[in-house]
Amino acid sequence: MKVLGEVLNLASGALLGFTTTLICVDVILRIFRSPVPGSYDIVEFLTSIMISLAVLKSFQNGEQISVDIADRIFPKHFIPFVNAVSRIITLAFLFILSVGMLSSGASSYISGETSMTLGIPLYPVYLTIGLIAGLAFLSESLKTLRMVIKPTKLMKPSEVKLGREKA
Repeated sequence: MKVLGEVLNLASGALLGFTTTLICVDVILRIFRSPVPGSYDIVEFLTSIMISLAVLKSFQNGEQISVDIADRIFPKHFIPFVNAVSRIITLAFLFILSVGMLSSGASSYISGETSMTLGIPLYPVYLTIGLIAGLAFLSESLKTLRMVIKPTKLMKPSEVKLGREKA
């Protein structure tokens, strides 16, 4: 799963480069009154796919966005419980996102839904986001299962790393 996260992250980086190039070319061509047709559609699709491709690697590295307000509100010994609840909410979100996007992709495929400018089918974008969210859900579920089955050791409150502290 780690290797897959690396590969998807590299693909995300390549899409970022391509998207940036497309935007620059479009801006330059606008000077000559000849913009790239459908550049908004293409950039929308590529940005959605690019972000979804980077999600798995972000979760694997623990680099997802976190809100540290709980670290300031709750006592240190309560933080592991808060983190567990947060992990469960994240899993639920990833599951709902995956199922919802896969369902939207199937619906879009059946109805033949396309973008307005270029007529690009929408279902590949929905399916990509749904599959990546499903992989992130699977990865996080396995990590959570490993933590439940074989906990490393119970941390003393003084060993709990808070979000506001540097590692």
